[in-house]
Parts: sequence; C-alpha cells; structure tokens
Amino acid sequence: MIDWLKEQWQWIVGGLLAILAIFATKKRDSKAKIKEGDLRLEKERSEKIVKKQTQIYDAHAKKRDEAEKDYREKIKEVSESESERIKELENNPEKLDKILKDKYGLKGE
Repeated sequence: MIDWLKEQWQWIVGGLLAILAIFATKKRDSKAKIKEGDLRLEKERSEKIVKKQTQIYDAHAKKRDEAEKDYREKIKEVSESESERIKELENNPEKLDKILKDKYGLKGE
C-alpha cells in the first residue's frame, strides 16, 4: 500500500487540488450570486422608495393645489362682500356713522 502511494502521490495530490479548486469555485460563484441578488434587491427597494415618495409628493401637491384654490375662492368672496358692504355704507351714511361710533367710541350727535 505504501509503495502504491509513493507511485501515485502525484495523482492523489492532483485530485485533492482539483477537489479544492471545485469547492473554491463553488464558493466564489455563490458569493457572486449573493452579491447579484443583493444588488437586485437593493434596486427593487430603491424603486419602491422612489415610487412611494412620488405618490406622497403627488398627494401633497394635489392637497396644496386644492387648498390654494379654496384660498383664492375665499379671497374673492371676501373682496366681493367687502365691495358690497362699502357700496351699502356709501349709500347709507347713518349706518356708517353708527359703525364708526361703535367701533371707535366716537361721540356724536
């Protein structure tokens, strides 16, 4: 048996090296696959984040636009009622005098 090992030692060492090379390749391939999978998952995660951020921004922009529209409508209503009130008071000096007296505590006739 020892004589046989002495004669075949190169083949045995070569076989062991081949087995080690196969394991090393498998390990390297598995690391590459893991890295590839991690990159794919990171890309998917980033896409999901961007999608959600876009949805949130769009919802916020819609609410902001609606609030601005409401604000402009209310400003218009206030301006219109203010104009009407001014015209009403211009035509009725007694009401205007009463408002000024009440508001500023003026004494008059």
